[in-house]
Amino acid sequence: MESTTNWVIDQYKITVNGQPFFGNGVSYAPVPWGTCPDFVPYGDFTINTWSSIWRRDLEVMRANGINLLKTYNTLDSAQLIAGGKPGNWDHDHKAFLDACWNNGKNPIYVLMGYGPPKEKQSAFLPETWPEKKNVDLRASFKTGLLNLASAWGAYPAVMGFAMANEVNAENVIQNPLFFKYWNEVATAIGSAVPGKLTTLVNSDDSMHTATKGNSYITAANFFWGYNVYRGDWTHANGFGDLFSTYKTATAANPRPLMLTEWGVPASTHDAAGNIQAMNATQMDNLVTYVTGHYNDMVANRSDSGTGVCCGGTYFEWTDEWWKADPDGTKCLEANAAPTCNSGVWNPGPNMAFVPHFPGNYYDEEAFGLFSITPVSPATRKPVEKDGCIGPWNPDANAPYAPDVLTERPHAKALFTAMLGFKKAAAL
Repeated sequence: MESTTNWVIDQYKITVNGQPFFGNGVSYAPVPWGTCPDFVPYGDFTINTWSSIWRRDLEVMRANGINLLKTYNTLDSAQLIAGGKPGNWDHDHKAFLDACWNNGKNPIYVLMGYGPPKEKQSAFLPETWPEKKNVDLRASFKTGLLNLASAWGAYPAVMGFAMANEVNAENVIQNPLFFKYWNEVATAIGSAVPGKLTTLVNSDDSMHTATKGNSYITAANFFWGYNVYRGDWTHANGFGDLFSTYKTATAANPRPLMLTEWGVPASTHDAAGNIQAMNATQMDNLVTYVTGHYNDMVANRSDSGTGVCCGGTYFEWTDEWWKADPDGTKCLEANAAPTCNSGVWNPGPNMAFVPHFPGNYYDEEAFGLFSITPVSPATRKPVEKDGCIGPWNPDANAPYAPDVLTERPHAKALFTAMLGFKKAAAL
């Protein structure tokens, strides 16, 4: 079995070590009960300190046909130092990446995300582009990504690097320098770690980003990522015209399309507006939504045939309770303790009625294939006096036991489809 992986883009197709690749993936941000990405490790639970979380998950993924993870941040010393922490604190991903590789037997590849550009869109606006602080910011993003690639790019489990997530605001993509910058970063990563890929993960904007930017992308290692929440719960609809409009937008410079997020909440609301679990009919519709959308991806696959889609990563592996906290009790807010991350699903400001979702609401904390249950939360202690009670045991200076996961019916349906794909591909 190969001990290295060489990834190549050929128009809409991706190959790894010469073999066509289709990503049966999940978006992986397993933030445990009681914390949020504002705290170290800034949403990256794939380091040694938190091995109890990723060891809980990887073999379940492997057994269910998953071959790809997309993460949202990869902790590095620069982020630790920026947060006022020692740069030598744990940011080691070797054990995680080795476990994903699994000596080449049913490997789970990793598209490593990088968080810092997310909240810094002002660095990309045309009117503020030349400001020194933004020039310096962009230089720091590039340095961070090159350091990330140099540190982990040689690992066989690494597919490549998601350079930024959802920074494609409409006023940002009017700036050609935005695309030229990311093309430059992708090219530099390709030089530093040949054979590994890069992408920008974009919010679905009806292909405005790909249309505006595709002509500026010359890096051979670049493909487009889109986070897409289109379509209703009927089998026939799937992602609608997503794939055809993407092909039109990229016809002059073909690049693969990965659906770097796709999914739907496993929740609904009662008459009073409280979030609650779906009833049986809604769950059946959720299963139909997930299997119908997955089948639409497969029908437009690029590893065989003439499709444009190189796979997708379902959003997401587990529920994220930190997104549920009402205003005033959110992570790091002054009045957060003791109610922060309580596990009570709370409608937030953006969780409005969405008729094409099976449960009719966009509840960000309930997108998980698995629900979560914290282990013995009543016995835990806050890390700081009067602070939040969460996943860290201050007495042992180590994590508490990881949340217990419960598989939902739509997860079983998706895994069945993925395993069926894997079996068919092996014939």
